[in-house]
This record gives sequence, structure tokens and C-alpha cells, in this order.
Amino acid sequence: MKLMSMVCSAVVALAGMVQAAQVPPAPIPEGTIITGVAPAALYCNVRYKDLKNIHPCAVEKIVAVPNPCPDPCNSCCAQDCVFIKICVPPCDCYETKCKRNGRKITYDFGSYEVEITSSRGTIVVDYDD
Repeated sequence: MKLMSMVCSAVVALAGMVQAAQVPPAPIPEGTIITGVAPAALYCNVRYKDLKNIHPCAVEKIVAVPNPCPDPCNSCCAQDCVFIKICVPPCDCYETKCKRNGRKITYDFGSYEVEITSSRGTIVVDYDD
């Protein structure tokens, strides 16, 4: 019993040291839908098209997309992503298509579709029904 409490206290101490060291989070692949915890900041240069085609009962989701203006000095960062907010139908059944090396991501919900294109410093979100 005493050994178990010592092991638990050691694990708690190690966890505290890891948090204090500010370990960077694991890279998030493009097109990942984030739920639960919101990222630190959403990308601000986003243009939305065809807002009339959003599903009537849509829910907001935060997705990771490639950075449209990556840092040329930091070429070692292969997963340079930014986060944006999109509105999608409430179902979880969708097909994801990725084109142009991740610069164009399409979420297909059957009769509704969200296309995300990132280039030249701007992310364009186009809603289709």
C-alpha cells in the first residue's frame, strides 16, 4: 500500500513537471474536426460564400486547415495548421475529400457540402446544397 502511494505521488509529480515544461501539442492533420476544447485562436482572414446554403439546423465546428501563409523561415514544420469555424449539419456521417496537397478540403454530407480552400493568405469557405 505504501509503495502504491509513492508510485502515485511520483506520477503526479512527473505530470506537473511535464505541464510546467510547456510541451507543444501533437500536430493536427488537416481537415480534423475539433470538438470539446477550443483552440487558442481562430484564423481571422476567412471569407464565407453562399451562406444561404447552410443547413437550417447547422452546428458550429472548429476545423484545422493548412496555413495559407506559412512561415518560410520555419520549413521544418510540416503540419503548419490554423483553425477556423464552419457550420455543418448535425449528423456525424460525412465524407472528407482532400485535394491540392491539403489546400482544398471538402466535407460532403450528402445533400450539403462545405468546401474549404486556402491560398494567398485567405481561407474561403463555400457552402453548397
